Amino acid sequence: MIEYRRVTTLNPEDIIAITRTFRQQEITLDKAEQIVSDDHILVWSAFDGSQCCGYVLAYLMPRIDLGKDMMMIYHCFVLEPYRRQGVATALMKMALGYAEENNLHYTFLRTQSTNEAAMKLYSSLGGEKHPLTDSIFYWYGSGRPKVD
Repeated sequence: MIEYRRVTTLNPEDIIAITRTFRQQEITLDKAEQIVSDDHILVWSAFDGSQCCGYVLAYLMPRIDLGKDMMMIYHCFVLEPYRRQGVATALMKMALGYAEENNLHYTFLRTQSTNEAAMKLYSSLGGEKHPLTDSIFYWYGSGRPKVD
């Protein structure tokens, strides 16, 4: 059974597993603790036992106007054997739920327009394509960006 969780100071080892699994790099526990201690870095993970099988990485970005923070989803990755099993959907729902709970101005991400699975996933989760480019999706919270 897959366990989903937000990565926090209680489980910095998840960052080490994510980096090892998806980046084939080793980082120190100090580096992982630094990441999870940063209030502007948000990570949600999926584990099948000890196997990290997916994650979403997002960054909170302060605005210069009166709007609330916005969130950029930077990565949404799932290992091949776990794809089409709802892992990415569950992780994205956790990230979007965070944005809603915290009344963020909006959440956005950029994907490759040729990545049909991602395009379908983000649309199914209520993402709206940017009016000028179909590779950017928005989930609106307390505001909408102005597009000329």
